[in-house]
Amino acid sequence: MSQFSSEDEAELQSLLRELLKSVKDRISGAPSVECAEEILLHLEETDKNFHNYEFVKYLRAYVESSLGTVIEEETENFTRGDGHAIGPGQDTLVHAVTKRTRESAQYVFL
Repeated sequence: MSQFSSEDEAELQSLLRELLKSVKDRISGAPSVECAEEILLHLEETDKNFHNYEFVKYLRAYVESSLGTVIEEETENFTRGDGHAIGPGQDTLVHAVTKRTRESAQYVFL
């Protein structure tokens, strides 16, 4: 697992706090902890501002810089058909690329 500096951790905490403040009303209005968790799990689907949160931008940039090349290569391999078959349990390209990415050395290093 990659180690963050104390400055990175402080920034992440600040960005996460900002995100939680912006969804505070929705979470605090939830009838149970499970409902609040569901709200957070589906935030991308239900919050039109989701991609504008600095925390989300930070995570997207981190994933892109860490795994972007692997994802691109695997997508090209699957769409070109370079010996990679999408098996019966993997009915979508996204699932197949995700599986291969999670098995990559770059992902394991994270």
